[in-house]
Amino acid sequence: MNERRGLIDAFHDLLKAVRLVKQQQPPIAPLGMLAAISRHEPAGSCHMKELAAEHALDPSTVSRAVAGLVRDGLVLRIADPSDGRASTLRLTDRGVAALEEVRSRFEQQITAALRDWTPEEIATLTTSLDRFANDLILEASR
Repeated sequence: MNERRGLIDAFHDLLKAVRLVKQQQPPIAPLGMLAAISRHEPAGSCHMKELAAEHALDPSTVSRAVAGLVRDGLVLRIADPSDGRASTLRLTDRGVAALEEVRSRFEQQITAALRDWTPEEIATLTTSLDRFANDLILEASR
């Protein structure tokens, strides 16, 4: 049980670290929502309801976030030709540039934090975090 308590403490520390990193970034744009929309780009665009379902968010939360991104010229809302009541989302060129800038800043901080890690340690962390996140999502959805 001690190992699990240690994991919970480490998880809390990780969440704190993520908050601190996000606070140090100038508010260019919310990385999460832009990244979520961009994951659909190769196939075209996505619906807000897809984003809400994929990321376990309330549709009203997604709607507010998207409204801000549209207002800031980072996302286009396009009428869905197959459903006139719905719209699809696509990053604008400005949105793509903002996403790349924010990602670059996060990557610089992560690279600096991992400077003393071996490639094997980074690979192990990546595999373990991915497995943990997937298992936690699976457990939460039961």
